[in-house]
Amino acid sequence: MSPTRKKLEAATRRQPNQHVPEDIIVEILSRLPVKSLCRFKCVSKAWRNLISDPQFVKLQLNQSIKSKRLTYVIGRLIDFPRRLELDYDSLVSGHEAKMVAEHSSFGLKFNGNGLKMKLWGSCNGLLCVFAPPRTLALVNPSTRETKTILSDHDLNIRFDFAFMHPIFGGFGYDSFNDDYKVVNIDSVAYHIPTVVYIYSLKNCAWSRIGDFPYDGRTETSIRGYSVHMNGVVYWITRYGSEPALSITALDLTKQEFSRIPTPLANNVWGELYAMGGNLCIGTRDYPQEVYEFWVMDIYGVLESWRRIGLTLDCGNVPSVLDFPRSKEALIITEGSLFIYNHRNGSLKEVNIGEIPTGYTKALLNFGFSYMESIVALQTAGQG
Repeated sequence: MSPTRKKLEAATRRQPNQHVPEDIIVEILSRLPVKSLCRFKCVSKAWRNLISDPQFVKLQLNQSIKSKRLTYVIGRLIDFPRRLELDYDSLVSGHEAKMVAEHSSFGLKFNGNGLKMKLWGSCNGLLCVFAPPRTLALVNPSTRETKTILSDHDLNIRFDFAFMHPIFGGFGYDSFNDDYKVVNIDSVAYHIPTVVYIYSLKNCAWSRIGDFPYDGRTETSIRGYSVHMNGVVYWITRYGSEPALSITALDLTKQEFSRIPTPLANNVWGELYAMGGNLCIGTRDYPQEVYEFWVMDIYGVLESWRRIGLTLDCGNVPSVLDFPRSKEALIITEGSLFIYNHRNGSLKEVNIGEIPTGYTKALLNFGFSYMESIVALQTAGQG
């Protein structure tokens, strides 16, 4: 029996319900919603220690992943963090998914110039949020914990970061080192990536890892948002005069870059997603109302990219919230949610009920999902 397991059992053994086997208590607690676990920390010191134990945190996270304990967030991109939240179970089961309005700004402040926050990534229940002009923070929306990892104050007192201008970045989990990492790609001009820094939550420190890949002859630019998958962060990248778009990958463990070829021309605008463990690019074919998924079936193989066409009667480019199942995509466009089965081509609208006061359905065009977890920002990766 591992030392950690002994500690978990010792914690539960001190509870009033001594007739309940320790393994059963741990198993039951790991299946409860995060809100309940946060309340149960107040039951006793032993339960607080149990629920805070890193091994229990991982057990609860694995249960959330297995049971798809997700929350979907939709809204207007320019209005984030003002948002609407939907429960996964209600949404994909065919029942009406009641929207809940959420106005929390995660304890962060805006700079007053009208710019809103940007989401840099979602991983294991944690969000990485960028608040212009230079604030970066990690947030667990389930536990309401926030940790600012970069601010104007830091830049004023740290000479080596005095010229950081966060515009592009990424966020993910380095399983080898049990560490959550934020990637900040500095930029001397908009869309032109240069120096790369990585923040380690485990070490609570930034470090410079080098420069973004550049061939020395042509301009390099990043398009859209990043995607994290299996310890690697990806960006769609245009390398100057090269005829096709590339995907630039950063391995968070090795802290090394690599490039993946795509069949898309470099003048195509696309968004990067993860579909059932595969990389996927979504594009819009103008002036036709045809939305395309390009899925890479074999990692790194150019010939394995597969095109999936989807026709949507909408004026705006749809946004993919998630792929709840490997053959389905959850799409939002002009306030309507659809589940698209890319195997048989079926498209089913999801009943999301009445839009809360203050929101305009036609303008809801942005979304993402996060996993419910108790990963702690002060102790994540430690232990």
